[in-house]
Amino acid sequence: MYAFIILHYKNLKDTIECINSIKKLKEKNKKIVVIDNGTLKEEEKKALELNIDKLIDLKQNLGFAKANNTGCDYAKEKWQPDFLIVINNDTVINQKDFLKKISQIYKETNFDVLGPKILCPEGSGSVNPYTPLKTIEEVEKEMRYQQKLYKIYKHQALFLLLKLGIRCKRIFKKPKILKNETTRKTKVALHGCALIFSKKYYQQFHNVFYNNTFLYHEESFLYLRIKNKNLISIYDPEIEIVHKEGASLDTSFNGNERKKLLFRTKEITNSLTLLKKEMGGKNENISNY
Repeated sequence: MYAFIILHYKNLKDTIECINSIKKLKEKNKKIVVIDNGTLKEEEKKALELNIDKLIDLKQNLGFAKANNTGCDYAKEKWQPDFLIVINNDTVINQKDFLKKISQIYKETNFDVLGPKILCPEGSGSVNPYTPLKTIEEVEKEMRYQQKLYKIYKHQALFLLLKLGIRCKRIFKKPKILKNETTRKTKVALHGCALIFSKKYYQQFHNVFYNNTFLYHEESFLYLRIKNKNLISIYDPEIEIVHKEGASLDTSFNGNERKKLLFRTKEITNSLTLLKKEMGGKNENISNY
């Protein structure tokens, strides 16, 4: 049995499109859990509940990890599914045999965590495998970079100058197109917009995700667990998912780019601080997060 965990935040149109794509999949033995981070109106809740198996109504925004853990906990206790499929609400599954392929890959690899090929509308952005921060030195370097960005975003004039510089660079420099790997890869980090966890994985740990971040770098925490616990992570391009990217965050700030970037850099820095602490800790602490 397959349990889909979808985190909703404000963008109801995307969530409905995501749900509809799941309902079109061939297999009947699937369940859909939606976690709302405190944004749905009462009439929206009632309409959504008619099309899914469970709506978890959180009264406040818990962010990515805590909210998804809540949905995963419900599915584990209620159904004990063979697979937990945690996907962003701004994703769509077009492969009708998506679930059949997951089961086949599990038979071949006995994976703990599986990641699909990620198709982005503009041909760039979120791709698999994901490049994680692997050392404390890399984390510290990224923290310094984010702190510099935060100082720039705090000042309106510096922010406008930065935007102008970025626009000029885009005009004169051809953007780099990121690509998914074309063959199956093992022991890799996986992008957080779509993660498939086997029962073998979720029965080992108290939480599916590291529970203390709000947003960002969940992938690096997951990779840390994979590395330290010698888990099997697989990227396989035989399964695909479309990712629209960033729609919920854009909605949250009503198009105010500066506020969005201030929030982003602050939360990234918070996550990096926690990641550095986990990297410096003992393995047994990592296994219990």
